[in-house]
Formats: sequence, structure tokens, C-alpha cells
Amino acid sequence: MSRPQQQRPTAPELLRRLGRREQDLIQTAAVLGERRGLSVYLVGGPVRDLILGSAGADLDFTVAGDAVPYAEALAASLGARVTTHPRFGTATLILQDGVRLDIATARRELYARSAALPHVFPGTIEEDLFRRDFTINAMAVRLVPGGGQLLDPFGGLTDLKEGRLRALHDESYRDDPTRILRGARYAARYHLRFSPRDRRLIENAVREKVLHRLSGDRLFRELKSLLSEAVPEAALKILEGLGVLRALDPALALGGGAVTQMKDARRAFLRYHPRETSTGPLLWRAYLLILLRSVPTRLRRRVGGRLGLKGPPLEALLRDLGDLPRLARRLEQKWLVASRLRYLLDRASPESRLLLWARAGRVRRRVERYLTRLAFVKPALTGLDLKEFGFIPGPTYRRIMDMLLRGRLDGRLKSREDEIALLRRRFGRPH
Repeated sequence: MSRPQQQRPTAPELLRRLGRREQDLIQTAAVLGERRGLSVYLVGGPVRDLILGSAGADLDFTVAGDAVPYAEALAASLGARVTTHPRFGTATLILQDGVRLDIATARRELYARSAALPHVFPGTIEEDLFRRDFTINAMAVRLVPGGGQLLDPFGGLTDLKEGRLRALHDESYRDDPTRILRGARYAARYHLRFSPRDRRLIENAVREKVLHRLSGDRLFRELKSLLSEAVPEAALKILEGLGVLRALDPALALGGGAVTQMKDARRAFLRYHPRETSTGPLLWRAYLLILLRSVPTRLRRRVGGRLGLKGPPLEALLRDLGDLPRLARRLEQKWLVASRLRYLLDRASPESRLLLWARAGRVRRRVERYLTRLAFVKPALTGLDLKEFGFIPGPTYRRIMDMLLRGRLDGRLKSREDEIALLRRRFGRPH
């Protein structure tokens, strides 16, 4: 994503970068706010992205006043579905075309202790911006009919121009240690660098073990978001340079081999799963496997727990890690018939298949063969055919279908007639 131009953009210029549908929505929101005597703001990430020349589909509004009745009125005027949370002063609108609009009451926060969830109180727009994580996310556009006004009280625009990532105050990383991981995401995504002050604050927070004060669920949610980035290894390198990975667990490290494997896993994902989104579970689970594979076997459960993994998801990853070496050895065998290859890779997780493809050589060729052809082979006969032939539904069906599939894969059965002939030889049916 390119840097913003040196000339300070005006709010109307930024809003014109939105699509026509979003511009109309913002105009409606601005008119309704004026009619109700409320100041309405486009805030946070959408403003940052507009400055950088990109516009997402989802928008975030903040209202200086009670956002819930405003959101309900806006939903009625737009024909949108609305979900309100009066206790928190927030609402979410889903428009008919799928655009999501989050609306919140301007608020301030108070942290009772490090890593605790904050207490929230109504506040001004300046207080609302000050509670955010970084200056680049602490900008807003006040929406007025026909235009807007850019608010940048903490220098986020200058930080974007100079490629700098800066928290809003010295206690930021202690208040919410997830900001350390989030900062690495932003730094990697937007090609920013932490300010010298922020590096010092993060290193101090890491020494104080603030990350260990987070619940496993909060830490894992942030880690999952990081691994869902377009190039997560860049963010992981930043964390490693700050000592964060080793602070999470001394056995956790990002070696050069892991970086290469992540790149190869992503190549395989883009090639063989083009319809799946890169933020879906398949790719970030593969990255987790790569991270944990560099950890000694006896320490993997501990490290997984430190990363917030638990229960069946952790057990599935550990099982995959245990199976991968054995599976790779079998795929390395000189002679391996197609039916055996299909059997082995059918039982491997999709994440494991991505990692096996990353090994190159014979293993990669066989995984490619599976992903491009063998995974789609099936017998011509179906369960309905077997029923018509007089077979009773049950375990016999599965045995017969497996037998037919093996014959198809290994080239012994080439047509529906071949399959029927085999049934006659083995079972005397169909007549």
C-alpha cells in the first residue's frame, strides 16, 4: 500500500475515494446526524485506509451522543438489519448489499490493571480517539452534509507519511498487551517501523511479562489475526526482533526454514484452494503447524498452551505434527501405487498436505498428483446402483465402493462395464 501524498488531504477528498454506494451511505448518515443534532464521525481504520488510497467495504461510525437510537433511525432509513447493544452503546447495521456498518457511542476507557478489559464511560470524540491503539488509527472525519472535516489530534497523518508506528501514550502496551502483536501486524502490512520510544516501551513490557497476563483466548485471537495477514512471516519477524516470541515461550523461534515453509504453504494454498479466502482457517492453521514444528516434540504441548491453544484444536495440531514425519517417509518411497497414495493423503489434514507440498522433490510431485487428479477420482457406480443390484445397505457398501475406487485409481477398472464385471466375479451380482 502506497504512502499518502505529502499534501494534507481534505476530508471531502478522502470521502470521494469511497465507492458511490458508500458515499451515498455517508451522506445519509450525515443528514440524519444534523437533523438529530448529533456529531457523527467516520473513525479509525477506514480513515487510515482512505489516506493510504484504499477503501474497504465496512465502515465504522462514532456518535457524540447515544448511538443506539441514532443507529435504529439510520437502519430504518436505509432498509438495513440492525443489532443493538444498549448496555455498551453500540450497534451493527447490515445493509441489503452486505455492507457492514458499526456504530458506537463516543467513549473513554479506564484500565484497572494491566491486561484487564477496560471500564468504559461516555466521552468526547477526542477521548474516544485517545483510547485507540496507534496514532494511525486515531483519526476521524466529522460527517456533515456535502462534505466533512478531518480530525487528527495525535499526529497520525504525519506518522503515516513518515512510516512510523506510535502508540498514543506510554502505558498503552501495559494496558493492553495485545497491541504489541497488533502493532507488528500494522508494521508489516503498511511497511511501518515502531518509533524508538515504542520499541523501548515494548521491550520494557516484554521484560515485565505483560503478555503472560493475557487470557489464552485473547492472545490466540490476536495471533490468529496475525497469521491471517497476507504475509504473516513479516509480522512474526518483527515480533522475534522485539523478543516477543521468546517471551511467549523460550522454545518459540522463527527460523529461516519456517519462513520458507510459510511462503511455500501459501503458494500451495493459492494454487490448489483458489476459492478459499486467505483469512480462513486452512492457511493460518498451516502456519501454526510450521511454528510448532520447529519446537522440540516434548515441548510442543506447552508452547501450544502458551499461544492460547487448548482442547481439540491443540490435539489436532499435535496429532498432525506427529503424523507428518511418518507420512513424508511413506511418500518418499520409490514405489507407491495410486490407490495407496490416495489412501494416505485422504487421511491427512488439508494443512498437512500444504506442508508436505512445501517439501519439494518426490513428495511434492505426489501431493500435486493427489490435489490435481487423484482426489477427484471416483467409481462410476453409486450406492443407488448397488441397491438396484440387490446389495443390502451397510458396511458391505463401503467395502465394495473402496474396492471399486482402488481399481479405478490403479487402472484395473476403466469403465462402468469393468466395475459391473468385477461385481459379477466377486459377488455373482448383478445378474
